[in-house]
Amino acid sequence: MGKQRPRRKTSKRRLNPLQRKAVEAGLKETNSKLPTTEQLNPIIQKLSSEDGGERAWAAACVSNLILSNASTRKLLLTKGVVPLLIERLGDQQQEVRDESLGALRNLVSIDDTVAKEYYSRNILTPLSVMLPQITQTIDLVLKGAPIQDEADQERRKSIWDVTENFIYIIWCLCEASNKYVKAINRMNIIPFLTSFLISGDSCPTRVIIAAGQCLNTLSDDNKDLYIEFQQHQSEYIQPLLNIIRNEQYDNIFIQVLTCAVLVNIRDVVRLTTSWDDDTDTVSELNKLIVPVLIKALDYDMQQAAVNTMQAMASLPDQQQEEDITPRPKQALTDEETYVQNVEDRLSIIQLALELLADICVQDDDSEEDGYQDETMMIDEEEGGKREEGANDDDIDANLFTDKSRVDDALIRSDPVVHAYITRVFPRLIQLGTFTAASFHNRQFTLSHQRAFECLNNFLLAMNDVPSKFWFKEYQTDAVQLWRWLFNCADQVAGEEKMKNGMLEIIISCLWALGRGLVQNIPLKQTDVGALCGTYEMIPLESMRVKIVGCLGPIAMRQGDIETNKTIGVFVMTLLSNKQSPVTVVIEGLNLFFDVYSDLGFDYDLPVFVQGGFLNHLKQILPSVRSKMKSIDRRKDFDLRMRGDEALDNLTAFIKYKRIENNKREKKIN
Repeated sequence: MGKQRPRRKTSKRRLNPLQRKAVEAGLKETNSKLPTTEQLNPIIQKLSSEDGGERAWAAACVSNLILSNASTRKLLLTKGVVPLLIERLGDQQQEVRDESLGALRNLVSIDDTVAKEYYSRNILTPLSVMLPQITQTIDLVLKGAPIQDEADQERRKSIWDVTENFIYIIWCLCEASNKYVKAINRMNIIPFLTSFLISGDSCPTRVIIAAGQCLNTLSDDNKDLYIEFQQHQSEYIQPLLNIIRNEQYDNIFIQVLTCAVLVNIRDVVRLTTSWDDDTDTVSELNKLIVPVLIKALDYDMQQAAVNTMQAMASLPDQQQEEDITPRPKQALTDEETYVQNVEDRLSIIQLALELLADICVQDDDSEEDGYQDETMMIDEEEGGKREEGANDDDIDANLFTDKSRVDDALIRSDPVVHAYITRVFPRLIQLGTFTAASFHNRQFTLSHQRAFECLNNFLLAMNDVPSKFWFKEYQTDAVQLWRWLFNCADQVAGEEKMKNGMLEIIISCLWALGRGLVQNIPLKQTDVGALCGTYEMIPLESMRVKIVGCLGPIAMRQGDIETNKTIGVFVMTLLSNKQSPVTVVIEGLNLFFDVYSDLGFDYDLPVFVQGGFLNHLKQILPSVRSKMKSIDRRKDFDLRMRGDEALDNLTAFIKYKRIENNKREKKIN
C-alpha cells in the first residue's frame, strides 16, 4: 500500500523567486512580434564586446528576451547564450556579472532542463568565486561599514538581488541531480545559507526564504552534510531550533522551512547538551515541529478561493489564466497582488502538509513504489513467508518514531499522535474540501492533493497501531470520511485536467480507510461499481493496483455475500486476463489470500467453493508462474521478490483450500 512521500527533489513545491507567476506565458505584447535571428545576433555578439556597458546591456536584453516566449528562448539557446552568460560571470565589471547572473536565474526558473547545461559548462567554478565576494559585501552592509567608493556603493545597492539570484541557481542545480548536489557540497555553502535563516530581521525576507528553500532541498537525503551540522550544533542547529521554539516569530513560512531542514537532518539534531542522553530525539523533535506545522494550516481556503475567483474575473481577458502572469517590470494590480499572496500562502500550506505526511512514515524502510503493502513483504530476518490467514495486526507499529514496537497505551498518550487526531485530521478535511478555485488554479489543486496525501499517511499510521483504536473510538469520523472521499472522487471524475493524480490518491485513502473499518464500511450499492468502472476507464497501472487493494476490505465484510461475489468474479477475471499487469496480478492474488483465508467466513462456501474459484486458481497457476518469472530481477528486484512470494503463496493457498474443502466435505458427510 502506498505511503505517500511527496517531498522529492524533482517535485519540490516552492515560491517563484521571480515574484511572477507562470512567466512561461511571458510578455503578451511580444508574442505577435517574435525576434528574428538577424535581430538577436547583434545582442549575442555584444555579450563579448570590449565595452563593458555594451556587455551589461546585452545581458539585460537577454534576460528580458528569456521571459518573452518559448520560441525566443529556444533560439537564444541555439545561439549558445548559456556558455556566453556563464563566461560573463567572471567579467571584470560588476554590472555585467549581475546582469548575467540574473539572466541565468531567469532562464533556469522557466526551463529547469538547462540546469544540466549549466553544470556541464562548469557554472560552479564562477559561482564558487562569487560566494566569498557576496559574503563579504553582505557583512559590510550588515555592519554598516563606511562606503569606500562608487564601486562599493553599487555592490551594496544590488547585493540582495545578486544574493537571491545566486541562491536560486544553486537551488535549481540541487533539484536537478544528486550528482550536482555532491559537487555543491564541496562549495562549503552551508554556513552561507544557514546564516540567512538565523539572521532575524537583518536581511530581506525574500532572501531568507530563498536560502531556506535552497537549504531544505540541499539537506534532503544528503548524508554528506550531516557531519557539518553535527560539528556545529551551537552555530547551526541550536539557532534553527530557536526559530521554531519562538512562539512570537512572525513569519510562518520561514518557520516551516526551518522545520523542513531540521526534519532532513534529524539524525544529527541534539536537543540536550549531552550525547549520552537517552531521549528519543526524533520523537522530541516532532513535538516541537508539529505545532508549528499545524499553525501553518490555519487558513480559510474556501473564502480565499471565492476572493481569488473574483479577483481573476476582474483582470483583462488575456490574463485570466490558471496563474497570474504580469508583464515583467510592470506594477502589479491590487487583484494580481491578492492572488499572488494567496498562492504564496498556499505554498506554505503545501510544504507543511508534506512534512506532516513525512512524519507519519519516518524511518519506514519499505520501498516507495506507491502500492506495496507491508503485508506483502518478506520478513528477511526470520526468513518467513506470508502465512495463510495472517492479518494486519501482526505488523510492527512504527508510528511517528523509530521504535520497532510501541506499547498501545504509549501511542494513545503521545502528544504528537493526539495532535494528529484532534487537530491535524480536521484540518485535512477542510483543506481537502474542494473550493470555487480548485479546478481553476494550480496552487489550490496542489494544496488539495497534499492534504489527501497527508490523510493517506495518517490512515496508514493508524492501521499500523495493533489495536487500530482510531477506527473504533472515532468510528463516526471514519464512517463519515468514507462517504466524503467518495463524494470528492465524484467531483474529481468530471475534471480531466486534474483527474488521474487526485483520483489516485483519493482511492489510496479509501484503501487505507477500508482496512481500518472493514465490517463498518458504510458501503452504498454504487460504490463497488464505481471502483470497478474506474478500473476499466483509466488505464493507469498504479491506480488499478490501488483499486484492487481497495476492493479487498469491502469484500471481507460479513453479511454481504452478493458484494463479495461481485468483487471475487471481477478480480478473478483480472487474474485470468494475460494482459493484466504483473502488479495488478500480485495485488489480486493477495486479495484472494486475505478474503478467502477461512472457511468460517459466510461467503466462502457460496462464493469461493460453489463459484469454482479453486479450479480457476489451478488453471491460472501456469500463466502466473510464467508472468512472475518474466520479471527481470536485475531491473526490479523488489517486484521480482514480491512476485515470487505471491507465486509461492498461490501454490500453498491452492493446497490449503483443497485440504480445507476436503475437511468441510467430510464434516458434512
